[in-house]
Amino acid sequence: ANRDKTKAANWAPIPEMPKVTVIVPAADTRPAVWDYTTAKPAGDWMNLNFNDSSWKRGESGFGTEGTPGSIIGTTWRTDDIWLRREVISPAENYDDLEAWFHHDEDAQVYINGVLAIKAAGFISSYDAFPLTPAGKAALKPGKNLVAIHCHQTNGGQYVDFGLVDVQNN
Repeated sequence: ANRDKTKAANWAPIPEMPKVTVIVPAADTRPAVWDYTTAKPAGDWMNLNFNDSSWKRGESGFGTEGTPGSIIGTTWRTDDIWLRREVISPAENYDDLEAWFHHDEDAQVYINGVLAIKAAGFISSYDAFPLTPAGKAALKPGKNLVAIHCHQTNGGQYVDFGLVDVQNN
């Protein structure tokens, strides 16, 4: 330190972390029951009126043990999984509503039949993802359908979803 010629000072303070409030929990907070299938469903599987009564039911998250950051509720070992769940969105206006999402590997999330997230690759922990403008507009107070497709090619696999309100300070 005594050889420092620049004598840099007045560094910017470390930014404060955003305040994240759980609106719809994911498995890292409280697991939820989803309808799921590993057999490719009909083309309108993400729509509200699709009949998923023949699908299995399982607790989130879906994946295999050993996948980084995963909290396994239901083991999933096939190349693809399709998930559906009804969630309740409060009447409050959450301008900063985002998905609380963990995916390994490629995934698409639909809200009330509208594409809300398209994520490629994988991540190794839960993170906030902004919803598409159309996906955010599709989310209404009260009951909403969340539908997810996740595709796996190699290595660990995992998928889970929730909603959070992210307030940047």
